[in-house]
Amino acid sequence: MKRLLLISACLLPICANAGIYTHNNNFRPYIGIDAGLNIADYTLQTDLDETYYSAKINAGARIGRNFGVELFFTHSSTNNVQYTQYLNTIEHEIYYMAFGFDIYGYYNITNEFDFFTTFGVANYKVYNKLDYTESLNATEIKESDNRVSTRIGIGLMYTFPGDSISALIQYNYTPINNEFINTMSEFSVGFRYNF
Repeated sequence: MKRLLLISACLLPICANAGIYTHNNNFRPYIGIDAGLNIADYTLQTDLDETYYSAKINAGARIGRNFGVELFFTHSSTNNVQYTQYLNTIEHEIYYMAFGFDIYGYYNITNEFDFFTTFGVANYKVYNKLDYTESLNATEIKESDNRVSTRIGIGLMYTFPGDSISALIQYNYTPINNEFINTMSEFSVGFRYNF
């Protein structure tokens, strides 16, 4: 996966300098930022909130009218819950990070609107932390689970006049299937700056 990201990052500027980039939408690199609301299906029994907020940065390119590729990195908010019984306390905390590669299929609705579907591969790393406090004795357990998973998505994109800025809404479904999270549903809104 790291080799794929490195090769993609090296090829993007080479292709642009080699004359593949044109202003008639044959090759349009972009950068972007998304904000998300994600719903996790936990593998473990817990009172943790299933809803996460996340931020995602991405870089990609639209190649031709109906095809695109994107690299991304996502970081979620931290969810925690505390259990107390007499003098004993357990605090449970969980969050995740992910990076990956998506392939986009664009379907033009109008000149400004595109419907799109995505298929990708991502590396999800989930961090789990438990703090036990028992009669003034504290114990901390930290663990993480790293899993590569496929993901699919759909969305709608609007490109503003001038073709430099696009706004989008998107849904992604990911079967993470690691020690802590079974599946993740990701709802996001974002912006792209097109070069």
